[in-house]
Amino acid sequence: MYRSCVIALSVGVLLTVTAGCQTKDQVELRYDRPAQYDIPANIRAVGIAEFGGKTQADRKWGDIASDRLAGQLDTYNNKYHRYQLVDRKRLKAVLDEQDLQSAFSDSSQAVKAGKIAKVDGMIYGSATVTVRDEQATRTSFNPLTKSSKEVPYVRRYVMTAINFTFDDVATGKTLASVATTRDYDSDKQKDKDSGSGGLSGITKMVGIGGGGSAEPADKVALRLIDECVQEFLAKIGPHEVVVTEPLGKGKDEAVRTGNKLATAKEYAEALEAYDAAIRAHGDDHEAIFNSGVMYEALGKLDKAEEMYDRAFKLKPQTQYVQARKRVRQESAK
Repeated sequence: MYRSCVIALSVGVLLTVTAGCQTKDQVELRYDRPAQYDIPANIRAVGIAEFGGKTQADRKWGDIASDRLAGQLDTYNNKYHRYQLVDRKRLKAVLDEQDLQSAFSDSSQAVKAGKIAKVDGMIYGSATVTVRDEQATRTSFNPLTKSSKEVPYVRRYVMTAINFTFDDVATGKTLASVATTRDYDSDKQKDKDSGSGGLSGITKMVGIGGGGSAEPADKVALRLIDECVQEFLAKIGPHEVVVTEPLGKGKDEAVRTGNKLATAKEYAEALEAYDAAIRAHGDDHEAIFNSGVMYEALGKLDKAEEMYDRAFKLKPQTQYVQARKRVRQESAK
């Protein structure tokens, strides 16, 4: 009987803590940005070479990196129509016919390959992925037995480094040279996940689930490569910036209704719900802020700034002043 009560109590604590850590409703605000580098407008047709590497494993990752770059650039082109991407298989076939390597590391080779392929610009580079695992232990407390024990687990580190070079084929000049790095630490990632309301931190706290396991190294490496590619693409072409804005719960049920509509991207209807909440509670800074987010999502930046300013004057929160600063900058652009 006593053990059953302890189990029920433990589960109750887990559910209560989990409920209190639910991720907030949030809205993604998207803005188009120009290229960070001044790439001449006449650079239109672009070829992407196979990325090299010092080891066979790095060459494998280099090939994956160039594929991911081609895929993401093609997606960007569907929206922005900035570049004309030459198919990588066709590029390789053209270079093979001339007995040229489809992976290279200097401008002279890039210019030669680019002239044969009849492109304006060539992108090439190299990739390195390092994976290191450490055997570690962490203390886990079991509330059922009121005891703690050392639980073994694998702490995983992954580091990705990709160098990108973009050359003008006609002039031989380098238009962009970008070195990117990203890293992953499984322990820090678990802390981040638990802080955002995930179950991993809760289960560790009550001793359920042991030490956990790190993400597969290949999966992590692919994610890091994509982040490196996105950084490079932001340098050479127009791109999208996404701002995630958490929504407040407010004082009225209408705010919760508005949040549901907002997360479903029904911004105009959500705004009506927030307006109703503000009429009921004129000092509800969260409802006022949320309405500002809706105005921003609808492209009405002047109204968004007005609502962010009202919310900040009621409660000077960092989130509010940052949002106000953001829309002022966007309005200036």
